[in-house]
Amino acid sequence: MTHIKRLAAPDFWSILKKQYKWTISPSPGPHKKTSCIPLGIIIRDILGYASNLKEVKYILDQGYVKRDKAVVKDYKFPVGLMDTLEFAKDPFAYRLLPFKGYPLVVTKIPLEESSLKICRIENKVAIKGNKLQVNLNDGRNFLIDKTESNNFKTYDSILLELPNQKIKETIKLQEGVLCLIIGGVNAGYYGFLKKIIELMPRRKSIVEIESHDGKIIRTSLKYTMPIGYDKPLIKVAEKEEDIVKPVIYHT
Repeated sequence: MTHIKRLAAPDFWSILKKQYKWTISPSPGPHKKTSCIPLGIIIRDILGYASNLKEVKYILDQGYVKRDKAVVKDYKFPVGLMDTLEFAKDPFAYRLLPFKGYPLVVTKIPLEESSLKICRIENKVAIKGNKLQVNLNDGRNFLIDKTESNNFKTYDSILLELPNQKIKETIKLQEGVLCLIIGGVNAGYYGFLKKIIELMPRRKSIVEIESHDGKIIRTSLKYTMPIGYDKPLIKVAEKEEDIVKPVIYHT
């Protein structure tokens, strides 16, 4: 469908629910419908670079918008966790991150940081030729030898350099690592991983994370993303000034 009813849209989409009946439905892509924001909504309703969908389409047709260093021309493109956006003549770049219980907000980042992206390993699949396919949370995948399997485990994270997709660093999911909570009521908080309570199946395991103020947060393993060791390897949303206030809230 090209459009969905606004009342049925996810709560974290920054749109006026009752002003109009319909809004943009995301295209099939690297992120699930329930964990993305259509690019057109980001351009029009959050950043305010267009006042209507016709202007959004014009901006995209000119090639003014890049997602992860690649030009995107689909206004329905699903933009999700850790994706970066660049706009022609804009001195900043933007990344979608969790913040204060919201799974996705648009965060302003330095332009030079748009070439870095953290992706989480979702699973590994055995294929022909004694190889494993490693699948990441944003739809990317790459091949490794089975002998390297222990170097890339499910729920570990990878720091990628864009656009060449070079692996700069692997961040292991282990006690002492810095983790970002990407879902649930504590989405957006981050801290050091203190304990993993292993359950079966593994995706139902519980983790304990200590925030910078000493608070212990318990959350699901599936909501946990390693982002560094001593400090985050990328800029995260820590305060209100870091996020873009949607134009619908401007007075």
